[in-house]
Amino acid sequence: MNQENNNPTDTRPDWLKQIYAETDKRIEESMAISQARFEKEMAISQADWEQRLKETDNRLKETERLIKANAQQIGGIDKSNGEMAEDMFYNSLEQDMTFAGINFFDIDRKKKRHKKSINLKGEFDIVLINGTTLAIIEAKYRVRPKDISKLIEKQVPDFRLLFPEYNNHKIILGIGGMSFEDNSEQFALKNGIGIIKIVGDKVEYHTDNIKIF
Repeated sequence: MNQENNNPTDTRPDWLKQIYAETDKRIEESMAISQARFEKEMAISQADWEQRLKETDNRLKETERLIKANAQQIGGIDKSNGEMAEDMFYNSLEQDMTFAGINFFDIDRKKKRHKKSINLKGEFDIVLINGTTLAIIEAKYRVRPKDISKLIEKQVPDFRLLFPEYNNHKIILGIGGMSFEDNSEQFALKNGIGIIKIVGDKVEYHTDNIKIF
């Protein structure tokens, strides 16, 4: 802007030229200051934005960690409650070794076997055995229809494969739970599976329509 002072055609008085020169200089200084301030504010804004992104990312990671921790805790609670229910059912059955009006002479808990030859392994919560019949009892804290389907469709055939020494035995089924959800009790009875329930401080059995598998 101050090239006006070197212009030979400029007929303005020197004092006026000086005023314009000083004005141009101040304008340039002001623009430089404004540009520096703008760049500084932009840098601060960028740093603030990056910090906020970092904080958000950290919060998301912490939320994910808490969700996983809660899931593990809930899973642990369910497992603990399931084991407590299994304890109660096992202790009750062990007292007189009777289920569905049938007397048994042996009871196993967590009966398991792994047959590498057929790549199959299984575990059965409670198994009652006599010379002709065995009862497979599944113990759950909460019984759902899928537990009953699994008992019929997987546990029975797996037991036959894993324990062929009992292939001539009749099999009856029971499922015990502290609670029964989604009409699972009716579903079990409809399929001929005995029910074991905790009512107050007592264990109740419902085995009238039990069938042989």
